[in-house]
Amino acid sequence: MTELKALGGRWARREVLPPVFAGVALGMAAFTADLVPEAVGRFLVPAFSSGFAWGVVALAVSYYAPTLRSAFVAGVGTLALATLTYYGLVASLSRQWLSDSGPALPPDGLYSVTRASVFWLAGALFGGLILGCLAHVVRVGAVRDASIALGVAFGLLAGEAAYAIFYVVIIWVGPVDSFVWARLGAAAVQLLLAAVVACFALRLRRLPLSLWLFLMTATVSTAASAASWHLVESVRMTL
Repeated sequence: MTELKALGGRWARREVLPPVFAGVALGMAAFTADLVPEAVGRFLVPAFSSGFAWGVVALAVSYYAPTLRSAFVAGVGTLALATLTYYGLVASLSRQWLSDSGPALPPDGLYSVTRASVFWLAGALFGGLILGCLAHVVRVGAVRDASIALGVAFGLLAGEAAYAIFYVVIIWVGPVDSFVWARLGAAAVQLLLAAVVACFALRLRRLPLSLWLFLMTATVSTAASAASWHLVESVRMTL
C-alpha cells in the first residue's frame, strides 16, 4: 500500500503538477498583459498572450513528459487550464465586462466570454494533442520523424506571426500607422523567438536531426499554420 501511494505521488508530480502550474501561470500572465497600458502591452502580449507564447509553453511542458500519454496530458492540460484561468479572470475581475449599473456581469458580456472560452477550449484540446505529440517525437523519435516534428512545431509557433505579416502586407488597406508597425514588430519578434526555440531544441536533443528536412517541413508548416490563423481570426471576430 505504501509503495502504491508512492507511485501515485510520483505520477502526480510528473504528469499532473507541471501542466497545472504552467497553465494557471500562463492564463494569469495573459490576463495581466491585457490590463497594462497599451504602450506596455505591445511588448507583453507577444510574450504572454499569443499563439507563440502559449504554444511554446505547451511544447516545453510536454517535452519533459516521460511518455506519449503524459505528453498528451501535458499539452492539453496546460492549454486548457490557461484558457480557463484567463477567461475565469476576465469574467470575475475584468472591468471591461461590467455594466454601469452595478457589479453584475451583463448578459451580452457573459455570453461573449462563454462563447470565446468554449472556442479556445476546443482549440486547446486540438492544439494540445498536436503539440504534446510533436514534443514527444522531437525528444525520442528517429532522425526523420524528429526532424519533421520539429519543423511542424516551428510552423505552429510561427503561424500567427506569419499571418500577421501576410495580413498587413497583402490584405490591409488602411494607413500604415504606429499600430500597424507595432503589429509587424511583434510578429517579427515572434518569428525570431520561434527560430531561437527551434535552435534550442536542436541542441537539447542528443541525437542529430536532418536540417534539410526540418527546413522544408517548417516552410510548409508555417504556410499552413498562417492559413489556419486566418480561419481562426475569422471565427473569433464573430464571437
